[in-house]
Amino acid sequence: MNIRQLEAFKAIMELGSFTRAAERLGLSQPAVSKLIFLLERRCGFALFHRQKNGVIATAEGQMLHSEVKRVFLGVDSVSARARAIRDFDYGEVNVVCYPSLASRVLPPILGGFLKSRPGLRIEMSSRNSWLLVETMATQGHDVGFGMFAPDRPGVRFDKLCSMRAVCVLPPDHPLAAQEIIHAGDLHNARFVGMVDEDRAQLQIDQVFVESGSERNIVIKVQLTEACCSFVSSGVGVSIVDPLSTEGFGRDQLIVRPFRPVVDFNIWVLTPSFRKPSLATQALIDHVRLQLAAKLAEMARSIGDEP
Repeated sequence: MNIRQLEAFKAIMELGSFTRAAERLGLSQPAVSKLIFLLERRCGFALFHRQKNGVIATAEGQMLHSEVKRVFLGVDSVSARARAIRDFDYGEVNVVCYPSLASRVLPPILGGFLKSRPGLRIEMSSRNSWLLVETMATQGHDVGFGMFAPDRPGVRFDKLCSMRAVCVLPPDHPLAAQEIIHAGDLHNARFVGMVDEDRAQLQIDQVFVESGSERNIVIKVQLTEACCSFVSSGVGVSIVDPLSTEGFGRDQLIVRPFRPVVDFNIWVLTPSFRKPSLATQALIDHVRLQLAAKLAEMARSIGDEP
């Protein structure tokens, strides 16, 4: 027996007529009759008593109908699950990203993504960008968002977006009145830097070397978000990516364009040995769109549009 035979049997049981069952299934009446004939032959007993005004199920047919209803409940469940998968409303996406993105930027973006997908679950962890790549390669995450793209077997890198470094200053800093901060303006300034293992710091260090500007680095931290916190406390100034300034008010932190331009990239990391699931790809597309909009808004707010 096959599913089409069971569909015909179920329709006749519900409608009491071969003709009406054929109309529901989009078949001819002879085609439905043949399906029932084949099903009866397979079962070894009659399913219906034929009458002038319709059909009546045999006792055996009624018993079989109980089982067929359970089968179609399972089919309906499978169909519903397939629809949920197609609409990215089922399963889990395991995400890893760098800390400032995880704590301040992604929550509202992923919250918007989940709002219309109550059946989807996201598990998110954070790692420094230089550790994130290894985590992605060895721990089975579905997608990562990081700032570096080294050559690492097992990990595929695709550029998500670019952003310009900004200078952050305490609100009462003498340079806060300037519209643009140049590297030379920070000569001998008290500076909050990143630890030497941070690769973004290498780009910033190179800019100051080339400009001949010496900074007075008073503290080094591991997270750009911590840089902003120390700056807001009046410890010094710093150069960070703009997303790290998210959540700091103007009374806490002054953000200015920095020159020369230092570009940072955010990369999408996915396992190279398998394609992303439909839900993972939809999440990536959503994050790409929302981050681009956010970065454009942040650049406009400080007058640093490309």
